[in-house]
Amino acid sequence: MTNVPQSLGISLVEKIRADILTARLKPGTKLTVKMLSDMNSCGASPVREALNQLVSDGLVLRIDRRGFYVSGISRGEFEDILFNRCFLEGEALRRSIERGGKDWEEAVMITHFRLHGLSREKDGPDGPAPNPAWEAAHKRFHMALLSACGSEILLSNCDKLHERNNRYRFFARRMHGRSRVVEDEHTRLRDLALARRRDEAVAALLEHYRRTGQAVFEAEVENHPPAKAGRAGSGRSAATVGEIQ
Repeated sequence: MTNVPQSLGISLVEKIRADILTARLKPGTKLTVKMLSDMNSCGASPVREALNQLVSDGLVLRIDRRGFYVSGISRGEFEDILFNRCFLEGEALRRSIERGGKDWEEAVMITHFRLHGLSREKDGPDGPAPNPAWEAAHKRFHMALLSACGSEILLSNCDKLHERNNRYRFFARRMHGRSRVVEDEHTRLRDLALARRRDEAVAALLEHYRRTGQAVFEAEVENHPPAKAGRAGSGRSAATVGEIQ
């Protein structure tokens, strides 16, 4: 199974990414090509390509002579993610409000409307679980707010930070047993952005992220011990990035 269509490789990356973000593949888990091939009914080549992509995204570690592992989580990494989200997305939103036209306004309104119509959780085998449809709509709304910033590189970095932040948000939900109520915050963001109240909209976005950050800090991420797995391919030790056993 070496001649795999590119679309399969892309879908495999997204499948493994989702398994990491939702902790089906827990931090510190060793990822073997055989295990992932069996889990996803595919050959070795697309698995290796997917793992290398996830290394570049920061969700997988490549450790010399030991293979691939799911990246850990740590308070320090989350603080870094939160700082960069506030810094980059604040500027992206500011620029979108300054530059956005009718298409941008429509995108913000439509994505908010669709998000508002969905339930954040759904029934799962072990009780309420995150609703994938809500998660997808949530991301579309936030990216719509930023979409008129005029920089594809800025948008790409915001997109990656959103995904990395989700790991911590899901972790906090598991620890607390509930999600934050954010509907009013989203509506306020929509209203301020569409009213072109730039400074207030940016302040509301940063407060929105900091409230979520507080929920993560209260989940006591730092209390989980790091794995001692040696040197990573990125030049950092697994202990440095806080792998969880």
